[in-house]
Amino acid sequence: MKVKLAKTAGFCMGVRRAMNIVLDAANREKGKLYTYGPLVHNPQAVEMLRQKGVEVLGENPVSNATVILRAHGVAPEERNRIKDAGNVICDATCPHVARAHAILKKEIKEGYRAIIVGDRGHAEVNGLLGYADGKGIVVENIKDLDDLPEMERACVIAQTTQDRRVFQEIVESIKNKVSEVKVFDTICDSTSLRQKEVFELAGEVDAMVIVGGRDSANTRRLYEISLSTGVPSFHIESEDELDWLGLDKYENIGVMAGASTPNWVINKVLDRIKFLLKKRKGRIYRYWEGIGEFMVESTLYLSLGAVSMCYSSLVFQGLKPSATMMFIAFFYVFAVHTFNRYNERLKDEFSDPARTRFFRDYGKALIIGATGASLAALYLSYLLGLTDFILLLFSYLLGIIYTIRIVPERLQPFIKYKRLKDLPGSKDFLVSMAWAWVIVLIPMLNKGVFFSYMSISMLAFVLISVFIRSVVFDILSIEGDRIVGRETIPIIIGPKQTQIMLLILAVMISLFMFLSAFFGLVPGLGYYLVLSPVFVVTCFYIFQKRRMQVSTLFEAVIDSNFILVGVITYFWQL
Repeated sequence: MKVKLAKTAGFCMGVRRAMNIVLDAANREKGKLYTYGPLVHNPQAVEMLRQKGVEVLGENPVSNATVILRAHGVAPEERNRIKDAGNVICDATCPHVARAHAILKKEIKEGYRAIIVGDRGHAEVNGLLGYADGKGIVVENIKDLDDLPEMERACVIAQTTQDRRVFQEIVESIKNKVSEVKVFDTICDSTSLRQKEVFELAGEVDAMVIVGGRDSANTRRLYEISLSTGVPSFHIESEDELDWLGLDKYENIGVMAGASTPNWVINKVLDRIKFLLKKRKGRIYRYWEGIGEFMVESTLYLSLGAVSMCYSSLVFQGLKPSATMMFIAFFYVFAVHTFNRYNERLKDEFSDPARTRFFRDYGKALIIGATGASLAALYLSYLLGLTDFILLLFSYLLGIIYTIRIVPERLQPFIKYKRLKDLPGSKDFLVSMAWAWVIVLIPMLNKGVFFSYMSISMLAFVLISVFIRSVVFDILSIEGDRIVGRETIPIIIGPKQTQIMLLILAVMISLFMFLSAFFGLVPGLGYYLVLSPVFVVTCFYIFQKRRMQVSTLFEAVIDSNFILVGVITYFWQL
């Protein structure tokens, strides 16, 4: 029983760019905000934007507002009408569509008629007709060519989401009717790749699920291509429609999504399919799988990773492993990450449906458990000594300060960031410091070791390791963060630049530990700890390359990095 997600499923470049522009404007602008027509042909995405105060511009004109032109583009006369009404225009037209506009503008000036191969009445086609300046003709299929008026010169372009095979057939027929034809293949490459992949994927599975709005032209084409292969195919808009399809009778299921389908909608569909397929698994398998999911989603597995790191830190610094300190690390990390996940539950609604469902079922119990864990950690630190207690208490107070407004009310209109929490990347730095606090600093000071080279080396190793882990999940949840208006490092500098940054950090800490061990500045354990950052970067690369779903299993694999550190340390000691 396998669920295979197509690599090209979800937002294309143009739609993703338009969505980012709208979300950034919604999080930044204070006045009225509209999109010229639905931003994308997806009801869930349109509803999400409406909840953020972004309305769809209807027939009634508006003035003194910000109007965002969607990825489909608009005709020049419509753009001028919106601008003349005193509105600020924010152009989110797809660059591929803008290229088609430029081609039409140039060819019409040179005396060519325009033949637009696309869906009559589609928003993108209407915009293209506007740039044809009254000299454009829409052709949907071969039969439409029977009514093609006589013309000597014609330029042919395509709606960017057209089927390339249909476009080529129409072009060949046009060449037999018009003496001079200039052809511009304006079909977006992602459209062709998507159509090719859905055809190939349908041949590898027993059933196909196509996710996307029923008003989406490109999604309908994907569904038609899938149907043409003879494989049972289902076109759905949301995960709620899956329960009645009888998918549990299929062994392998392929999932493809249209260019206007958000990742969070795809993730909900994948999560629901996997949930439905669980019924086919044996009771014992479901039991152990449930325990594994509980360990990961509740952060208990991650907390065991903190114990492992604490053990390694003590051994690395030449200190005797302490059960009390490892318990403090366990309780503290469990509390910190549970409270963080509770605070981020709105974002998880859009990036991690499994976690959303888990917190809906166990949220109250986890918060009670995290509170008890905090008290247990403080009590154990008090047993170690007053200094340890004060240091741990200070870290909790810093966590509270992190979430409250610290900018005076009279200065808030002039300062963008009102809380430490609002600063981009602040969560990643704070979580890294929290781990280093209980894994390195408190044990170090308790044992009277004052910043030796080995302690500083381990401090750097823990900080960077936890920071990399935190930012990796920021990259994966970038869509949810942008929706709720949370600025993270991937949002500020971009996912690709963030990945490069993480790779540089991994190489730096690996070289630092290796060279420190080589010159005898730290124990030989430093050689083997290099495996830790290499493991994380490799796993993330494989995840991105294969377009795997953000899942409990992936989180468990990434968090196993911390367990790996403890295992390496144990065998090094033997």
